[in-house]
Parts: sequence; C-alpha cells; structure tokens
Amino acid sequence: MQDRVHRYFATTVGLITTDGEHGRNVMAAEWTMQVSYEPMLVAIFIHDSPTLWNIRGSGAFGVNIASDDQAELVNIAGGYSGTEVDKLAIPGTFETYDGKLVPMIKGCALNAECRVRSIRKIGDHVMVVGDAEAAAFDDKKSPLVYTRGNYRRIAGKLSSGRKVVRVAPSTFDAFKQMSGGQFVLKCAAALAEKDGKVLVAKFGRCWMAPAVAVERGQNYEAALSKHLALIGVRADVQGIAKLERLMLKSKGRALRANFVVYRCRAKGGEGRWFARLPRNIVLRSFFEKA
Repeated sequence: MQDRVHRYFATTVGLITTDGEHGRNVMAAEWTMQVSYEPMLVAIFIHDSPTLWNIRGSGAFGVNIASDDQAELVNIAGGYSGTEVDKLAIPGTFETYDGKLVPMIKGCALNAECRVRSIRKIGDHVMVVGDAEAAAFDDKKSPLVYTRGNYRRIAGKLSSGRKVVRVAPSTFDAFKQMSGGQFVLKCAAALAEKDGKVLVAKFGRCWMAPAVAVERGQNYEAALSKHLALIGVRADVQGIAKLERLMLKSKGRALRANFVVYRCRAKGGEGRWFARLPRNIVLRSFFEKA
C-alpha cells in the first residue's frame, strides 16, 4: 500500500456539536456521512474525546457540514480539544443557534440534529450512527472539501455526458409513462437483425427499437428476452452492443434515460423489418455502430 494513500480520499468536513456533562463542544470530523435515506441516518467516526463522552451521556449530537467559507472554523474546531478550550466561547468565531437537541452552527451548508442509534468501535475510530430528527440546508452554500491535506472548493458542476435527444410532446409522455415515475428511465432495447433488415416496433406515433423498462434488481437480458417473446418475436439475445445514456427533452421538460442495447439474432415471428430506418424513428443512435 502506498504511503499516505489516505490523503487521496476526498471528503466534506462535519463540525460536530454536543452538549452534556462535559460542556458545550464542537469538533471537526472529516469522516461524516449520510448512510441511509429512509430513515435518514448519519454516521460520524471519532476518537475517544469530550465529544464522544457527551454523546454517550446525552444520546444526541449535531452535524454541521462546513461551507467553503468556514475553513478557519474547521481549523479551530480540529486544533483544540474540549478539555483544553471552550471553543464555542471564543469571540468572533462560531455563531450558534439553539437546536432542539444540541447547539448548532450558523452558516453551514447543512445542519442535522441526530439522536444516537448505535455506537460501535470500528478499527481505530468509534462509529456513531444517529437518526436525523431535524435537518436543513442552505442551497447558496457549497460544502468545504478536504483532500490531499488541503481544503478545497467545488469547482463547478460537470457535464453528465448524456446525449440530448429532443422528442415530440406525445413521445415524451410515452417515455415518462414507461418510466413509472422513476427519476431515471432504465430500459433494455433490442438491436435485432435478420437478412440485412432491423426490427422496429411502434412507439406512440413513431417507431423505435423494441424496448422494455427494467425494474431494479431485474436481469436486463432476461427481461428483454421475455419482452420479445411477449410481442411475438423469436430471437436470441447475444450480448450488449452499447449503452445509451440520454437526456430526453420536450418543451421545457427533461427525463434521464439509460438504455442497455442488446445485439439480437432474430429467428422470425411478428414485427416490422426495415432495410432502411423509417424517417420518424426515435433514438436513431440505437442502430448506429457501437
């Protein structure tokens, strides 16, 4: 293992606040993360310290994700122990407000008050997992990032790399219905060929490669094989031809769509076969060589 490899992870920084027998306190915790959506669980990884002593006694802690203009506060929180200095009492530093469970810090990217669910020793740290009972964020703030021994700012949003495909409103509605309300439409599609012709299916008012929405955890190849059989096509699914990651757009609406396109050898059955693609076919890129 390379020396100092741990420095090449990138994390946000949590300002962990507590109150209890050992007084009000704040510490900096690089390893702070959400570990469940529902219920919303947050984990922090800390050493034996006044923060941990307070958590054991009170059963509560605050997670304040530092914003990129709070690097100096992080330095102060991480530079002293609560046994040495009452950090929250230093003038001109931490601006706090009273939470329901613990004192919280203003100006952060995110604030979450947590009730302890479990405490467990993990390696050389103690993992504390808490249920978030109250949480809020400031979308005008960006989180501070720590990597390679330095604090950094997020440079900006990167392109998703998705191809933008503009479709008619009725076609967009059909894709939206196909998604079943999911954030991303995930499908398996067939690139089926026979005697120099390709198979297409009617999709609303247009034509498209036969495709089926796939549920989470379902095997894509099996789902496509079943779909082809249901529409009367006898074909062997022979492997992945390409992955199409698209952004479908129509009159101000957008839908992310992922299609795993499978190469298929058709044996016959129902369907429309074209030597030339119809003019009104959607997602023409399916038929382009990978």
